[in-house]
Amino acid sequence: MKNLCLPLCAMLLLSLQTYSQDKVLNKILENLKVELVEPGIVSTSDFEFGTTLSPNEDTLFFVKGLPGFQRTVIVYVEKEDDQWSEPKVAPFSGTYNDTNPYFSKKGNRLYFTSNRPSGIEDVKGSNIWYIEKTKDDWSEPKLVKGEINNEFDIIYPTIQTDGTIHFVSWNRPNSKNGDIYISKLENGKYSEPEQVEELNTLASDADPEVSSDGKYMFLTSQRKGGFGHYDLFNSKRQCNGTWGEPINLGPKVNTFFMDSDPILSPDGKTLFFSSDKFDTTVSSTSNYNSYDSIVKFYDKIQNGKMNIYKAEIKELLTHKQSNY
Repeated sequence: MKNLCLPLCAMLLLSLQTYSQDKVLNKILENLKVELVEPGIVSTSDFEFGTTLSPNEDTLFFVKGLPGFQRTVIVYVEKEDDQWSEPKVAPFSGTYNDTNPYFSKKGNRLYFTSNRPSGIEDVKGSNIWYIEKTKDDWSEPKLVKGEINNEFDIIYPTIQTDGTIHFVSWNRPNSKNGDIYISKLENGKYSEPEQVEELNTLASDADPEVSSDGKYMFLTSQRKGGFGHYDLFNSKRQCNGTWGEPINLGPKVNTFFMDSDPILSPDGKTLFFSSDKFDTTVSSTSNYNSYDSIVKFYDKIQNGKMNIYKAEIKELLTHKQSNY
C-alpha cells in the first residue's frame, strides 16, 4: 500500500486542476458568510486579535493591543445566560507582552506566548507558557518544558490533541521572513523544533492552526496568489503525510488588508480570524468636512484597527474531503 501512496496523491492532484473542481470551490468560497464576533464587546473600535474558545464554548480569550504594540494584553469574556460578559483582563496578564492564547483540546490548559522573564539564562524573548485549570481557578503561569523554548522567539503556537505544537518564528537559524515550525511532545518535554518545509516559502508564512483530526491546516501567508497584505490559506494533509499546496480562502475572508490569526472552533466548523479591514462603504461615501465626523469614524468598529471575525467552513471542508 505504501508504494501506491505517491501515485495516488499525484492522481488526486491532477484531478484538482480541472475547471469544474475550481468552479465548485470558488462558489463555496464566494458564498462564505463572514461576520464580526460580538460587535461592541469583543470587536470594538480598539485593536483586537487572536482568539480562542473553550471546548464548552462558555469562555473566549483574545488579545487587546495598545498602539505601537507597546503592550499586548490577554483578556476574556464569559457566557452568562446566553450573553457574553464585559471583557476582563486575564489574572496573569497586563504586566508583560502576552499574546496568542490557545486552549488545549481538553480545556484544562490555556497556552500563550509572553516576553516575561523565565529565570533561565538561555530562555529569552517570546516563549510559550501555560496555565492549568484548578478546582477553583487557574494556576500561575508555567514555562513549557523542553527544547522548544530558548533564545529564539515563538509566535502563534497552536496545540494538537497529542500535544504537538506548531508555531512561527522569524529569528531562528535558517528562518526567512517567518516560517512554520513543529515540535513534538516526547516523555513530557518538547523536542527540538523543525521547519514544516513543504509550507514555508520565501514569503512570510505564519499562524498555523491544525484541525482536531489532523487533516487540515489553516495558515496566514504573503505568498503569491493573495489579495493584498497577509491572506488566509488552507492546506490538506496528503496520504504521504505531507501538507498539500495551500488554497487561498477567497474574497469573503481575504482582503487587500491584513487577514490573519486563524483559529478553529471546538467543533471545527467555524473559523475565527483577525483583520484590519475597514468599512469601505462608509469611508468612501461619507463627507469629513467637520471634526466631529472624523472622530465618529474612529469611534466605529472596522476603522482600520484589527477586529475579530468568524466564518462557517463546514461546506468547504466537506468539499475538500471529497475532492482533494
